[in-house]
Amino acid sequence: MKNSAKVLMVLMVVMASFSTQAQIFGVRGGIGLANITSPDPGDDALFGRALGVKIGGTIEFDLTDDFYLGSGLGFAKKGASSAAGNFNLFYLDLPVGARYEFFEVGGSGYFFATAGLNVGVLVSANLAGERLEIGNTAGNNFKSLDLGFHTGVGIIFNDSFEVGIGTEFGLFDISTTNTSNLKNLMLLATFGYKFGQ
Repeated sequence: MKNSAKVLMVLMVVMASFSTQAQIFGVRGGIGLANITSPDPGDDALFGRALGVKIGGTIEFDLTDDFYLGSGLGFAKKGASSAAGNFNLFYLDLPVGARYEFFEVGGSGYFFATAGLNVGVLVSANLAGERLEIGNTAGNNFKSLDLGFHTGVGIIFNDSFEVGIGTEFGLFDISTTNTSNLKNLMLLATFGYKFGQ
């Protein structure tokens, strides 16, 4: 009970400190390539690149003039191509990460780098338009949860407009079978806008 009280106190202090920081709201998206990879060469050869898309809202807290913590909620289309058609995996996406501005570019821009984790909840999946049952261990099916590590670089102009490139590496096996070890992979051109800057 004492440990629970201590954890609660720490969380309250952290949340209170965040509430005193400026909150920056925005939107961010990306478009590029998605794939499913495997350490097994046989499984890896079954998949190829397909269209990947991410879009959603963001919130950031400026801890210093150069360092920001952020999160948001969005939508992500992942998956891969295959001989049987495209695997289309649609996730509700929750990223948590940090952004650091390194140096000024021109008169109003800053070069930045980002890194963090993405939690994805698979809300729909299909193979060439044929619905797949999420979590079903029979056939070509996928787990309902995914965890990935994302990183990227870019430039932000006038504290509002940002462009960059980013990648996301899946950390968990997304296959429901015990014979495969499949992970999501994305490479995206990213863009965003922050309101009220």
